[in-house]
Amino acid sequence: MNSNIKVPTYILVSLLFVAAVGLLTGLYSGLVRLGFLPETNHAISPLAHGPLMINGFLGTLIGLERAAALDKKWAFVGPVFMAASTGFLLTGLQVLGEWSLILGSVGLTVVMAFLYYLQPKMYHLIMALGAGSLLVGNLFYVFNYPIYMLVGWWAAFPVLTIFGERLELNRIMRPPKQAQQIFVGLILGWIIALGITHFDRVIGWSTASLLLIIIAGWLVQYDVARRTIKSVEWTRYSAVCLLTGYGWLILAGLFGLWYGFPTAGPLYDGLLHMIFVGFVFSMIFAHASVIIPSLSGKIIPWHRYFYLPLLLLHGFLAIRILGDLLLLPMVRKVGSHGNVLAIILFLVGVLYQLMSRSLKKKPEPPKVEKSPA
Repeated sequence: MNSNIKVPTYILVSLLFVAAVGLLTGLYSGLVRLGFLPETNHAISPLAHGPLMINGFLGTLIGLERAAALDKKWAFVGPVFMAASTGFLLTGLQVLGEWSLILGSVGLTVVMAFLYYLQPKMYHLIMALGAGSLLVGNLFYVFNYPIYMLVGWWAAFPVLTIFGERLELNRIMRPPKQAQQIFVGLILGWIIALGITHFDRVIGWSTASLLLIIIAGWLVQYDVARRTIKSVEWTRYSAVCLLTGYGWLILAGLFGLWYGFPTAGPLYDGLLHMIFVGFVFSMIFAHASVIIPSLSGKIIPWHRYFYLPLLLLHGFLAIRILGDLLLLPMVRKVGSHGNVLAIILFLVGVLYQLMSRSLKKKPEPPKVEKSPA
């Protein structure tokens, strides 16, 4: 990550703030979908849940992180359009919001491809494929395809970005060249399987699920997390998040092999949230201590408190999946509300630690000596 960012910090922090708005409104929209306050006329449509979470939050955040890494002003076009899409979707300007998603994902794909052009490494290729997947998903969305047909491409965006980032960070472990090639081959196979779901959903998703399990196994084997879990503070915490996230990925693969890729209903809900909450949010918790300082210049002081939202995230997700499997809507609601609580508690913890550090750093006013009477 480049520390000499030419874009002013206040712009980075402003875009980070909009990403947080996308997250919070996306979570709220998700609760509305599950029947939160049914008698209320909600200002945010439940249909905005996916676009806000994938584009408004993850698209802005990941686009911002990569643009800052590239350190070129034009690279911020992607996250700016992603941030704009949040405003348009929340104010009911659906068409402008949708085309902002397209322009944002085109910008992000160009940035990722340019990074691969500058450094033709496997991890840059994987991240470029992730951004391209977002563009494919958004094109399906704008042209009104059903969500179940495009959600796999939306999922591929954060999943492939994280795969690429883990391979990039694993330069410390230096996995053998052949192992890296196998990793890229598995990911390419996963993308092809995702494409096959449009022609044969059973064969396509069964293949994708099997590959997902193997990819997660590769990560467990070669990720530095197995070593850093013996460390302390943020490093140990990140390792716990990574390994538990890989665990959810394996479970999602097994779930997909057994139940397939439903088009709606509780099993559809369970499968998607294993990936988006169990894997993606575990990774966000794991990388927060790196991403936020790189964008804001503020280090998050460590505190054991951060284990609480992590524990709640996984615990309530397990409850949610149980509710999905047993067809118990109330249990699923309890699990989903608990997931939202866990994410909010994590954000509150980050903000509290940042503010505490800032207050401690403020210089004390000079003491005024009393003149002798």
